Amino acid sequence: MANRTQSLVPRWAPILLFMLIQPVSARDQSASDLLNRAMAATPDLAHGEALFRRSCVRCHEARGSGTGAREFPRLAGQQREYLLQELVQFITLDRYAPQMHQILIQPDFADPQSLSDLSSYLAALHYDSFGEHGDGHRIGRGRQIYNERCAGCHGAAGEGRAQVAIPAVGGQNYTYLLTQLGGFAAGHRGKVESSLADAVGSLSRDDMRAVADFMSRMPESVDPHYGVVDVGR
Repeated sequence: MANRTQSLVPRWAPILLFMLIQPVSARDQSASDLLNRAMAATPDLAHGEALFRRSCVRCHEARGSGTGAREFPRLAGQQREYLLQELVQFITLDRYAPQMHQILIQPDFADPQSLSDLSSYLAALHYDSFGEHGDGHRIGRGRQIYNERCAGCHGAAGEGRAQVAIPAVGGQNYTYLLTQLGGFAAGHRGKVESSLADAVGSLSRDDMRAVADFMSRMPESVDPHYGVVDVGR
């Protein structure tokens, strides 16, 4: 009976408990140190690929394209600095996702070099524009919202910014984008700047659908004539 009870407890639960009871200042300090050391490491792309294929493909697909229906994001072509930041936040529980915690407590990811290798490999992966999109009915509204509220940080084509770890959003999967926007608005994501929460918080659900669809179709949707039907022809 004892063995059966023990088997019902996730093997990563003790590690999560240990991390949760650490003082916040200690976790922040270790997170900063881990991030700085990973940033300073010279990446080994071959090792990064091996890590990805061993631990990440099942959810994020062979080319890092993610899956729309299961809300796994596209990782290919993402900003390396942002990927590193998020990996560290998963490790330190500043961002909550049990599936990611279960992967990142494995010995493969116990050192800054491995985090550098994986993030660099993903950043270098070419991605196509055939991800998941919305229904295409609100592209114009989505363009307007993006240009007014998002482009200043995420770039005109959704490319993100390396220097301040702002993610690329262009070509990201629609359902994932929509879920994240809803999470930002509801305050369900930690480590979110107030400017982002303010920008998203006042959007209606339809507006979120519009801008998520627009971002999912970048770079094509940046063309002001994209999706416009000329009824005169």
